[in-house]
Amino acid sequence: MSTGDGKFMRLALELAKRGDGWVNPNPMVGAVIVKDEKIIGLGWHRNFGGRHAEVNAIEDAKRKGHDVRGATMYVTLEPCSHWGKQPPCADRIIEEGFKRVVVAMEDPNPLVAGRGIEKMRKAGIEVEVGVLGREARKLNEIFIKYITTGTPFVSIKLALTLDGFIATENGSSQWITGEEARLKVQELRKRHMAIMVGSGTVLADDPRLNCRLENCPEKVKVILDRSGRVAEAIKAGRRFKLFEDGRAIFFTERPELFEGIAEAYPITEPGEILRKLGELGIDSILIEGGRIACEFLAFADKFYLFYGPKLFGNGIKPFECLKVENADYALLLRIESIERLGESFLVTAYPGDGDVQRNR
Repeated sequence: MSTGDGKFMRLALELAKRGDGWVNPNPMVGAVIVKDEKIIGLGWHRNFGGRHAEVNAIEDAKRKGHDVRGATMYVTLEPCSHWGKQPPCADRIIEEGFKRVVVAMEDPNPLVAGRGIEKMRKAGIEVEVGVLGREARKLNEIFIKYITTGTPFVSIKLALTLDGFIATENGSSQWITGEEARLKVQELRKRHMAIMVGSGTVLADDPRLNCRLENCPEKVKVILDRSGRVAEAIKAGRRFKLFEDGRAIFFTERPELFEGIAEAYPITEPGEILRKLGELGIDSILIEGGRIACEFLAFADKFYLFYGPKLFGNGIKPFECLKVENADYALLLRIESIERLGESFLVTAYPGDGDVQRNR
């Protein structure tokens, strides 16, 4: 690794983040072009179907009057080697005469999977792989899960009191956390293609299930409604805000009730629901319905647990389905971070190495 590789790759990773929420189900990618130790071009993948980061960086350098021949490109993901919505970036890099390409991580997409790196090396370009690779994989954890399994990345988001309740005994839950925590939720919504809740949440709270940040794409709203209660309420004259923008998908035992109302599928088993969402091109879901969190617990890839400074004493808990009798065999989470958000705090965690872990 040459001096400065880490610095330039870190900048490429920061550029990649600008595509957050807009490129799904594509990866976030950033690129930096350096010549004579000076940055001459910057680029990132801006939106799904749009030009790739490498091409944007090359065009940026040329607009500024720079010659990229003999330069080094830093890119957060292996340049593609196949035709998709855009031409192969590896071919463009070879044509432009780059001397060196530094890649953070190999592309897990089976259509690429090292072929771009191999093609550039065969063309005489020096290629180095693995600079800030861990950071690059973390950045694109959603893409990696979806492209390798065909099923969405599943995040569970909950707002809890300090004693672990998501609502009072009569179902009251607004607001457990403060404004800063709610703003953070909007950032999570931006990152995920779909937001999932149960019919109970729709009937009780009439949520929009959208992203209220500026410059945020429309969200897919996924509703679990086994008996078709939402459809029946609509036919009785009720209106719901979730239909005001974006796409709504219902999973139900009674899809015929939703004819002329919304997209509906006769699927209620969690694993099958996720497979169907993957087939529909949805790479990530943020599960916000507290009562359905337990149903998808075995499929969770990440947890966002928001805690507010309140105590209920009694009420509704989200994970009672676990039925843990021996503390040694509790579900183990790997905490990534604990973040203070005003009077609330957020615990971000991943499942442990296995379904059930010993705490010793």
